[in-house]
Amino acid sequence: MSVVKSSKDKDQLLDGFRYRRANKSQVTWRCVKNNCSDRVTFDGTQYIKLTDHSHAPNPDEIIAAEFNSKISERAITSHDPPRRIINEALLDVHEDDGTAIPSYTASQRTIERKRKKDDIPLPRPTSFEDISISQ
Repeated sequence: MSVVKSSKDKDQLLDGFRYRRANKSQVTWRCVKNNCSDRVTFDGTQYIKLTDHSHAPNPDEIIAAEFNSKISERAITSHDPPRRIINEALLDVHEDDGTAIPSYTASQRTIERKRKKDDIPLPRPTSFEDISISQ
């Protein structure tokens, strides 16, 4: 089980299915599918499943959620260009799971939106050596 951030900066629990917090609770998680009644509780040491899902698991959803969370986190913590962030995140994805991840342009826009939302400024050059002009 792992906890990642959603596109709206909310916590999501991943365990073959995606769960979101129920009623801002720190202990109860519910399935992200609106018509599914599955709930999981955390007792301090382990997660306990209360009910069963009403749908099949979607592993592609989990892979995409982990990938998006990873690039969003890197977008905030580093000033690397989007291409480098995406390529480094792709190293952790198995080649058979390539269809589950978003397209390059969608990932690039995710990084740009995240940086714009958090108002992360671009690094300013401090000397002439820091400035590179390509021709």
